[in-house]
Amino acid sequence: MSKILIVDDMPVIRSALGQILTQQNLGFSAIWEATNGEEAVQLAREYKPDIILMDIKMPGLTGLQAIELIRRQNPTIKIIILTAYDEFAYVQKALKLGARDYLLKPVRPNKLIELLLEIQQEIEQERRDLRTVEIVKDSLQKTLPVLETNLVENLIRGMAPDDVSVAESLSYLGRRLVWPVVVVTKIDNFDEVVRQRTAAELQKIYATLVNLVRQALPNPNRALVGYSSPGRVVAIVSTEQHLTTAVHIRALGEQIYQTIITETPFTVTIGFGKRYLDIDSIPLSYAEANLARRYYRHLSDQPVVSIEDITDILPPQNDPALYLVQKERELVKAVAINQQQETLSLINEIVDYLSQRYQGAPGAMKNHCTELVTLAAWGVINAGVDEANILETLHQQVRALSSWKTGPEIRAWTLNSIVEIMTFVQSRLQRYDVVQEAIAYIHDNYQRSDISLQEVAEAVNLSQSHLSSQFKARTGVSYMRYLTTVRLEEAQKLLRTTDLSIAQIAEAVGYPNVTNFYRHFQRQIRMTPAVYRQA
Repeated sequence: MSKILIVDDMPVIRSALGQILTQQNLGFSAIWEATNGEEAVQLAREYKPDIILMDIKMPGLTGLQAIELIRRQNPTIKIIILTAYDEFAYVQKALKLGARDYLLKPVRPNKLIELLLEIQQEIEQERRDLRTVEIVKDSLQKTLPVLETNLVENLIRGMAPDDVSVAESLSYLGRRLVWPVVVVTKIDNFDEVVRQRTAAELQKIYATLVNLVRQALPNPNRALVGYSSPGRVVAIVSTEQHLTTAVHIRALGEQIYQTIITETPFTVTIGFGKRYLDIDSIPLSYAEANLARRYYRHLSDQPVVSIEDITDILPPQNDPALYLVQKERELVKAVAINQQQETLSLINEIVDYLSQRYQGAPGAMKNHCTELVTLAAWGVINAGVDEANILETLHQQVRALSSWKTGPEIRAWTLNSIVEIMTFVQSRLQRYDVVQEAIAYIHDNYQRSDISLQEVAEAVNLSQSHLSSQFKARTGVSYMRYLTTVRLEEAQKLLRTTDLSIAQIAEAVGYPNVTNFYRHFQRQIRMTPAVYRQA
C-alpha cells in the first residue's frame, strides 16, 4: 500500500484533492496534508510518503526548494508538480530536480487518477525488483565464501577457474592480488579435533577460523581466504602496501596466531612462503608455506614460521618421527651439489614412504610431492641457480601434475621434475668450469696483443656471445675490462720490481703501442707509469 502527501497553501485545493483520492479508493494507506514547503519537508522526513503532490508556487519555501531538499533526503519519492499555465519555466526546473511528472491546475480528476495509478504500478514494480535484489544479495552472501574458497583452491593448485579468468573471478569477488604471498594456518592435533566433533561442528570451526584470519588482515579486499582441508585455512595476501618485507609478513602471521588463540580453544601453526610478483607463483608460495609449517614445527616451538627459517635448522638425530624431514633435507643437499645417484635413491625412498602413508589418498600424496619438488627447487635457487628459470620450470611442472591421478604417475612426475631441476645445477657447474677455463687461458696469453674474445671462446668451445654473457655473470666485468686489469696488474709489478723501460713493459703485457699503454694505465691507475714507478 502506498502513502501520499498533498502540499498546497490553499485549503480548498488540498480538500478537493483529498476527496478525489478517498472517493476513488486508490488504495492509499495514509494521506497527509502540508500547507507550505517547510511543512512538506518535515512531513516527508518523518513519514516517508511514496508520492507527493506538490504545488510549485508557495510563500516561504517554494515547491522547487522543497523538492530539492526532499529528493536529497529520499531520492525514491515520486513527486508530481501542480502548476498553472504560466509556470512552465518552473516545471522544467522541477523535472531537472527529479520530479516525476506535472499536472495543470485546475487538476482534472481523471488525469490525476490515471497518473497516480501509473505511478503506483511503478512503485510496486520497484518493490518487486528490490525484493529480488535482496534475495540475490542474500544468496550471494551465502555463495561468495564458497566461490572464494574455490578460487583459493584453484590458485594454490595452479589451475584456472572454470570458464572465467582469474582476473574476472577476483573482480566478481571485489578483490585484488598484487605481489601475493601465501599464509597457511593449520589446527594443531587436528586428528583429535575431528574425532571429538560432528561434521556440522567442524564446518562451524572452519568458518570461524576463516573469519578470524580475515579480520587480522590489514586490507581484506586485497586478499583471498578459504578453508583447505584437512584443517587448514589458506590466505593469499597482497604485499605491495603493508607487507613488503619478511618482517611485516611475520608480524601478520603473529597477529593471526594471537587472534585465533584468543578467540578459540585451539592452537595453530602458521607457515608462509615467499612473496612473488605474479599470480602464477602462488602454488610455489603455497608449497613453501606448507613446508615451512610442517618442517619447522617438528624442530622448534615457534608457531609462526617462514620458508626461510628452515635454512637455520640442523637435521634431527635418531628421531623416527622426523624420518621424512631428515630425508627431505638430505635430498635438497644432494640436488644442490648435483649428486645424481644419491638424489634418485632418496627420491625413491621418500616416494615409497609417501605411497604407504597416503595409500588410497592420491590427492594428499600429490600435494606432498608438489611440496617436495618445491623444496628441492628452493634449495637449488639458494645454491645460486637463476631464480626466474627455476620458477618458470616449476609453473610448468605444477600445471602438468593436474593430469596425473595414480600413485605410479605421481611418482614418475616427482622423479622427472627433480631430474629436470637438477639440469639447472649441472648447467651452472658447467658454466662455472668454462669461465674458469677462460680465465686461465687469459692469464696464459695476456702478453699477446692479438688475443681476442673470439679466440678465448673457441678455446673453451663456446660461442663468442655466450662466453661474453657467462663471463660477465661470473666475474662481474666484461672480457675486455678483465683483460685490461690483468695486463695493468702485471705492468705495476714490473714497474716496481724491474729496470725495464716503460716501452718494454708495455710490450711485455700486450701493448705494442706505448701510447695506448699510457692512456689505459693513467685511466685505471689514476697516474702515469713514470709517476707510479717513483711513488
